[in-house]
Amino acid sequence: MGIQKTLFAAVLIGFFSACGNESTENNTGNSDESGIPAPVSLSYAVMNSYPHDTAAFTQGLEVYKGKFIESTGLLGRSSLRKVDIATGKVISTVSLDDKVFAEGLTIMNDTLYQLSWQNHEVYVYDVKKEFKKINTLPWSGEGWGITHDSTHLIISDGSDKLYFVEPGTLKLNKVLSVRDSYGAVNNLNELEMIDGYIFANRWQYDYIVKIDPSTGLVVATIGMQDFLKKNSKKDLSYLDIPGSTAQQSGAVLNGIAFDPQKKTIYVTGKLWPEVFEIKLQ
Repeated sequence: MGIQKTLFAAVLIGFFSACGNESTENNTGNSDESGIPAPVSLSYAVMNSYPHDTAAFTQGLEVYKGKFIESTGLLGRSSLRKVDIATGKVISTVSLDDKVFAEGLTIMNDTLYQLSWQNHEVYVYDVKKEFKKINTLPWSGEGWGITHDSTHLIISDGSDKLYFVEPGTLKLNKVLSVRDSYGAVNNLNELEMIDGYIFANRWQYDYIVKIDPSTGLVVATIGMQDFLKKNSKKDLSYLDIPGSTAQQSGAVLNGIAFDPQKKTIYVTGKLWPEVFEIKLQ
């Protein structure tokens, strides 16, 4: 997600349907007049933290063969990186054109898809060949976050919509409207598929939503209020320097990666000094 994004008003005829180290919030399970159950609050424990490049404006994060694959944004600074998890050291990197503002990424069948924000392009790489670029695909809207369900790529554009498209062509298969008991849930940003559910950062909100891809309903949230301040071991004073990138662009929560072997989730943010490993309770 970029700076002060304008939401993409997609017109697709025929496709649209009508805290601390451990969270302690409780689930009421209530619903309002809509009849939609209120999302439950998922508790978690912070298991570990790992160094993160404070110059990385994180837009997408994945775990692949024991390493982080990270997409970073900002004009003139966008990149694709392979990063050692334990040390935060950048092992290899691809710098994008200065006119590209990179966004989320996902890896499906050893093919990596990286979004751009307003460039209307999706960059395709062979992840096994050190990010060898194999294609550039046109995308009609803005690009914010991307994941997949092993069949379709799933793209967010900052609205309440998720777009299910075919890999290789980005041909639209369906559009999913995301909502909770209060209505449409917009600002959907970086995405990650975890055990059959779509987890999403919601830009300008301090929580992660868990979305049922069959209904579009937000079934749960992960509260992350003041998460960095509560859990970081680093000096965070650089985030408050007047005129800095952090002040101008926002060092907000963004970055979700799932480790299916350990069943843990890595979370970080733009310009954060650490990546945190959490485990849902």
